[in-house]
Amino acid sequence: MAENFSFERVEEDNVDETSVQLATQALQNQERLLLHLKTTNQTHTNIFPKVHTALDSLRDIKSEVEGSHHDYVPTSINEGPIQELKQLTLMHVPSSLDDKSKQQFQTLITDLMKDQCIKVLASLLVTCPWYEASQKERGEKARHNVLLIIYLCYDHQAITPANLHNQKQGEIIDKGWCCVVELSHLSRFIVNGRTRYIEALYHSTETCIYQSPEWIELKELLRSYQMMGLKGFIESSIGQAIGGVAKKKKNGGMKMKDGATFFELCESFRLLNNLYNYTQGRSTVKTINKSDLPKVAQTALSKLVGLYQNPDGTKQGLFELLMTWKQDIQEDLKEKLCYTSIAEVETIVSSWKKKTRLQGRDLIPFTYIEDDGSKLLKLMETIGGPVIKLQPEQILLIARAGSHMYGLSTPDSDIDYVVVYREMTEKVLGACKKIPECFENRGPSKKFEYGAYEARLFCEMVLKGSVVILELIFADGHEYASPAWEALCSYKDKFITERGIHQYIGLIRNNFNMIESKKYINSGRDRKLFYQIFHKIDSVEYLIQDQPPPIKCQGQIKEFILKIRKDPLEGEISRENLIIEAQRRFDNLNKALVDRDTRLKENTDFRFLANWLKGVRGIPS
Repeated sequence: MAENFSFERVEEDNVDETSVQLATQALQNQERLLLHLKTTNQTHTNIFPKVHTALDSLRDIKSEVEGSHHDYVPTSINEGPIQELKQLTLMHVPSSLDDKSKQQFQTLITDLMKDQCIKVLASLLVTCPWYEASQKERGEKARHNVLLIIYLCYDHQAITPANLHNQKQGEIIDKGWCCVVELSHLSRFIVNGRTRYIEALYHSTETCIYQSPEWIELKELLRSYQMMGLKGFIESSIGQAIGGVAKKKKNGGMKMKDGATFFELCESFRLLNNLYNYTQGRSTVKTINKSDLPKVAQTALSKLVGLYQNPDGTKQGLFELLMTWKQDIQEDLKEKLCYTSIAEVETIVSSWKKKTRLQGRDLIPFTYIEDDGSKLLKLMETIGGPVIKLQPEQILLIARAGSHMYGLSTPDSDIDYVVVYREMTEKVLGACKKIPECFENRGPSKKFEYGAYEARLFCEMVLKGSVVILELIFADGHEYASPAWEALCSYKDKFITERGIHQYIGLIRNNFNMIESKKYINSGRDRKLFYQIFHKIDSVEYLIQDQPPPIKCQGQIKEFILKIRKDPLEGEISRENLIIEAQRRFDNLNKALVDRDTRLKENTDFRFLANWLKGVRGIPS
């Protein structure tokens, strides 16, 4: 049924076979050196960690020359216009931004982001009104300006199997004077009430260098008073206003930090000004109108202006005024505060984000095998829990894992399912917070155990070489396999890699360590540790030959493992003899690995999995 699902294929890189051969030789020689150090008990020397470091470098080199090095590539910016853009940013104040200067900004921003994203959604000159009001010279007023650029990244960066932490890091480029943020980062922090982005929504038109139709639409959808009422906005405004310039006294209370700067004090007053405006039913502060401020804030502003004129003056009086204003605002908030519903804001932002990401495209409908519908529903009902709440078309795979998949089950064996599913694409595209990607139900009291993994997390685990996940791909005859799963598994050869072997070897070593600890001696778990070692060694022997391992045991290996599972551990299969035999086979395996003249590809092709995931999401090209 794989013909019902298609995804874009990856063009193979042009490879210099001589470079691959030379890189392989260097890597294998290093592997031989490592094994020699281990077998001659030289692991305690200074050479040992250096060999490991060299191995990592050589693996990277080989992966590059053979084309298996591809990975998530975050958005970058073009270096050419940076200096000119910085000069422009730090010389303008809102009142000096005319059409000509805005056009200069737009031209440079276009060059900065050219071929780096789908489009720029907005660009703004972010200032601190309190700092600006305290200065006289235009150059000084603009000294702490920030150019904020909001953009829409490419599909392959938004729909990616990359680690979520790496994705989040790749969504923002912060140079201090310039901050470039992606749609997902913006949406997440707007919903959280992050002050910088709430203020950006309601900046004055004179500080808006460029606004796309999408940005204008978002501003119209979200009222400023509504956004300022978010719990996150209120709490972070108070926390940042005080936390940025204060520290606790030993005997209680707060005092100003020794290193608190003039600008940090201005920022603190700006944050409190936003909250004061909220209590007065106004929008975020854009410019300072002294008559709109309460007396305590007017006094603070006068002191700031005086401090600018006399830099040697003391800041201490300003801190007392800051704390007084904070207390006054908190009293007002107690009477007037009614937090905005975060769910309401999230619904609006989520819908806008999804629409912006798709840019007018329709998602490709996702289907499942109709003939297996009744069987699939029955399986979902059997597993229960969150799985039963999924739609049938969300299920990519249901597999009986463990001893059943290995062909080693007994009447006493646990029933253990693994589910791979896809979250609804609409939810993924509109997400403003982390979506759960894994749910499990395990324990000795459970009738059915299961682990369910979302498609992105599944892909990430494949890229890491997870043995459990790779075995799902190599195995056949699962309880349910969707067309998308069958399409993926028709390329089993792409998952036979050195990284996979490395993970198998790591699992075997871990089992040896647990056996040596005798933690589970005379238990079923101890037997399992042994039979897993023999099963995984058998699998690696196939992988070395560039063949998918037969996950279901057959012949002699099956008979031998079933003896370990069922028979008394004595005589030929006593615990001591099993340790000796397992070590012998493992030593032979390690020797076979280092004696090779060739190697598999180091990694699974990231681009291949990324394209499959994009197909699973139904994202059109």
